[in-house]
Amino acid sequence: MSPKAKTLLIVAVLVHAVFLASLVHPTHFLNPLFPEAMHTIAQVYGEDGEIERTIDGGGLGADFFAFYQAGRYVLDGDDIYRRPMDDAERIVPYGYFYRYLPFVAYTLGVASNMVSPWTAYWIWVVIVELALLWCVLLTRRAVKDGWLFAMLATMWLVFTPFYMEQYMGQLSFVMGALIFAMVLAHARGRTARFDWLWIASVVIKHMTVLFIPIMLRLRRYSTVILSILLLGVTTVPYLMLRESGVGEFTHDNFNLTLYPYSGNLGALALVMVLKARLFPMASEIGFHVGPLRITITRMLILATMALPTLAALWATFRRRPFDLVESVALWTMVYFFVFREIWEYHYVLLMPIFVLLYMRTRARVLWWIYALVALPTLFVFYDVPGAKSPEAHWSAAEHILNHGLKVVPLIWLFLWVAWGFYRRHVTKAERGTGSELSVVL
Repeated sequence: MSPKAKTLLIVAVLVHAVFLASLVHPTHFLNPLFPEAMHTIAQVYGEDGEIERTIDGGGLGADFFAFYQAGRYVLDGDDIYRRPMDDAERIVPYGYFYRYLPFVAYTLGVASNMVSPWTAYWIWVVIVELALLWCVLLTRRAVKDGWLFAMLATMWLVFTPFYMEQYMGQLSFVMGALIFAMVLAHARGRTARFDWLWIASVVIKHMTVLFIPIMLRLRRYSTVILSILLLGVTTVPYLMLRESGVGEFTHDNFNLTLYPYSGNLGALALVMVLKARLFPMASEIGFHVGPLRITITRMLILATMALPTLAALWATFRRRPFDLVESVALWTMVYFFVFREIWEYHYVLLMPIFVLLYMRTRARVLWWIYALVALPTLFVFYDVPGAKSPEAHWSAAEHILNHGLKVVPLIWLFLWVAWGFYRRHVTKAERGTGSELSVVL
């Protein structure tokens, strides 16, 4: 490895060390950069779309404590979808509500209860750091060129949403690591490992069901069937026995209420910000198709969800030759267009995508897009300390800027891949660097 590569790698490690230092420091000095760290109030909506109540989810480890408390409910024979914030006998200091599949409560949640909540949280932080190290080592194995490896390792190490992933104690990066390992397994012809990594991701956190078109394109029909069966076996029996949990799970994951609060940084949230700030009458203008009322707002939301999905379907089934990296990139990004709540830590799902795309193309434009996604938003400059909803105090420009700084580069990356620029940059040069992805996957 050249001195230049070693220097870059050292700088990246030092930046990552700053993330860890902020985690363990009492002041968590990086928190002012992130809305979810500064404003822990969550709003709970009723079926009519109105706010039923607000709850304080706490701070450091708030999402992990939801896993932990769900595990305690399993051990106590209680409903995992109870609201820890309303439980005076909860054993965690605070925590958001549990909105995940039963499998996580029965595995990670129960295992965590072997130790105290705080000890379990810090063990989880170490596990996620080890998952990150695993990804770096897999990258080193896949890429023999020292400078290219240093650049890719930097992509892994300096991505600021990863700090929020660790601060909240989330599972999203584990999903990202499984996605990365999947692609490399396929590149090496290890189809069984590829299949089981995908199945594991589906059972752990169901967002990768979006990869079903990829599996069908690869004719992994039995794998799709097995994943559906395992998902059903680990989910349906619990929901049948705990009917009250069905309503909570459905409400928390599929409620159609869209509120563009400061920490919601997905495409749908940006659409709602633009509608609220520039065209507030969009929900009033429309027409009826039978009993269904079609408004401009609903058409905008439908277009935001449908267009990326259709583009990903076309690239997966119609574009020749099929390219796994391309399809995985597109379907991972589709998640950010169709899910109603995207927090900043969700963007860690793009870490393996940036690494895979740059590994194959060495396209400089990817670094510009990466920088926009990897850096924090400008939230620190327009935050309103102490406010439950800082966005209520923002100007239209501040509100649009807050959401656009993540979504605009997301759109840029999606178009770069979907319109074929990615393929144009996949060159013979990657064979010279020893990349294992030199074959179209």
